[in-house]
Amino acid sequence: MISDMKVLIIGCGSIGRRHLRNLNSLGVRDFILCDTDMRRLEEAAAGVTGPRPRLTTDFKEALSAGPHAAVVATPSSMHLSMGLELAKSGVHMLMEKPLSHTLAGVEELIRAVEDRGVIAMMAMCYRFHPVMLHVKNLLDSSILGKVYHANYYGGHYLPDWHPDADYRREYAARRDLGGGVILTSIHSLDNIRWFFGEPETVEAFTDRVSGLEMDVEDIATGIFRMESGIYVNWASDFLQRANQHRMVIAGERGTVRCDFLDGTLETYLAETKGWTIVKVPFEVNGMYVAEMRHFLECVVKKSGAVLNLSDGYRTLKFALKVKGSGDKRRG
Repeated sequence: MISDMKVLIIGCGSIGRRHLRNLNSLGVRDFILCDTDMRRLEEAAAGVTGPRPRLTTDFKEALSAGPHAAVVATPSSMHLSMGLELAKSGVHMLMEKPLSHTLAGVEELIRAVEDRGVIAMMAMCYRFHPVMLHVKNLLDSSILGKVYHANYYGGHYLPDWHPDADYRREYAARRDLGGGVILTSIHSLDNIRWFFGEPETVEAFTDRVSGLEMDVEDIATGIFRMESGIYVNWASDFLQRANQHRMVIAGERGTVRCDFLDGTLETYLAETKGWTIVKVPFEVNGMYVAEMRHFLECVVKKSGAVLNLSDGYRTLKFALKVKGSGDKRRG
């Protein structure tokens, strides 16, 4: 039963607190909260309905409290070591994206998860986005015929991402914590794999072109040939003052345009020679709730997650290939 579950939240920043609120709304009442900052712990605990959570700044102490499941919401450079300890202790886990900032150690974690029968799911919330699901259904229905190419781009201004925090101290802006626009915005690369299959050829450019104080790339753009033969143009950045998240897909029998921020889905079919415009009801936190509900159901039923660590591994390999291919900065 969900109400009997004891859940550990590791990392009580913005995304950790969101997961905490959503777990609480879905019926979880027993929490252990772990973070290096006691102020963040107190702020997170204040919003919980039910018994006061156990608070600790020590991960090993949190693990010794015997959680049934955990949410790993720390900087990505810490994911593998914490995930391995959770797996060895038999704790089910929802791992925030990306799986890591490196491939080293990922296979060891996957083996540990499999050996212990642990449910381990990647937190890729856009797999639960209603517009994304509509697009996936369109592609699976073959209504567009053979898909030729897609144009996918997005971006946001990093200092505005978490207005209450100093962006310079957050993981997204720091190489040592696994930051940079490619890994921070890895959702988009996961979506490309989800829609169009695995990448065959990757060509990219990455750079730091702004005056933002960071030691990682703030812009990345690439073109990918997928194993299916589909070409994808992709771009992401930390620079746009107006958030963008859009895709255009061109097929032999039609075209799809979508805006994932406002929920607009436009479909043109050659047969009817006209556009159909649909406004998909969408509330941002809804996809996070759906994601968390799926994770809890997988834990209760001991069933496989829609996106496991092996899938997260493939997306990470794709992202690191983009990162490696794209390091062509001007001297």
